[in-house]
Amino acid sequence: MIYSLGMRILQVGKYYPPCRGGMETVLRHMCEGLAERGHEVTALVAAASPRGSVAAIGGARAGGRGRLVRAGTIWTLNGQPLCPRFSALLRRELRASPPDIVQLHLPNPAACAAVLANLRGDRARPRLTVWYHADITRQRLGRRAVAPLVARCLDRAAGVAVSSEALRTRSPLLRSRLARVRVIPFGIEPAEWSGGRHAHDGPFLFVGRLVRYKGLGTLLDAVARAPRARLQIVGGGPLRRELAGRVSDPALSERVSLLGELDDVALRAAMGQARALVLPSDGEGETFGVVQLEAMAAGLPVISTRLPTGVAAVNADGVTGRVVPPADAGALAGALVEILDNPERSRAWGEAGRRRVRESFSRDRMLDDIERWYADLLGQPD
Repeated sequence: MIYSLGMRILQVGKYYPPCRGGMETVLRHMCEGLAERGHEVTALVAAASPRGSVAAIGGARAGGRGRLVRAGTIWTLNGQPLCPRFSALLRRELRASPPDIVQLHLPNPAACAAVLANLRGDRARPRLTVWYHADITRQRLGRRAVAPLVARCLDRAAGVAVSSEALRTRSPLLRSRLARVRVIPFGIEPAEWSGGRHAHDGPFLFVGRLVRYKGLGTLLDAVARAPRARLQIVGGGPLRRELAGRVSDPALSERVSLLGELDDVALRAAMGQARALVLPSDGEGETFGVVQLEAMAAGLPVISTRLPTGVAAVNADGVTGRVVPPADAGALAGALVEILDNPERSRAWGEAGRRRVRESFSRDRMLDDIERWYADLLGQPD
């Protein structure tokens, strides 16, 4: 722990595990880790159902310092949960135990509006911070409608954090605010995924939402071109029916499996049997790819795409795996075949990935950076 003075921190997110996703995974690591370091942490998020709840987070190591407040969700529109009591719950948290830091995770327009409505007056306490995970890229009309709201939040915030330099410099909403934007790479707990050595003779593995920008069509084209490759697809989403139709093709039906959503225990087991992780995303909605870190910590090589986002900062081409052009089935098939033909190289890439996560993308390193950032914003001495 860098700072001995415990802070009261309110994290305002979209969802929380067991809901799966990069934002949710990162939020869990932040909340649990900060509570374990002696800070009082509350996370306010949307529930997956109309029933709200309050629960402890962090387990025994958190010493009761972590709370999870879920606001009941009555409807979801374009991926945005609609929670009638969200603003009231936020107001209650702000008044009951005024936090030193309010950290808002964006994109999340409804939470953004609630924060602006409830944080008025003196900016000294609490300090509003924004963790800017991504631009809204897939909903053009929605992006234009909410851009002024997001801009107001960014202007109101004492500081903004992003996971990569690429997002910091490429985001249209951040370019005019660069002086207040700090890069803090995501981190995970390597021990959660380091289950042992792999034979590297199992199927390739995809993990993620079944949506367009994930590049799954290209991945299936690549597998069709690599007859020895087998593939397991983990995740749910709007493309599941379309993918099921494609997988029924005789060229793929014996080699590709749709496993649906898996919890962390089952996902660790799948990674333990996999040959490599494939992240074939072809859109800038993929801003980092936390699943790359989980796979690397598990000792798997990674095949990813050369996107102009933080994805490129994680997987090192020729060191921890292969990086190929996006939407290029031929190049992706070549990477699959290279891993199939070179098991010793694959093992070396997997071990290099383990080291890379420990040295550059651990949860402890991320938490050190977050504590330092918070303390700077609060004017605390180092």
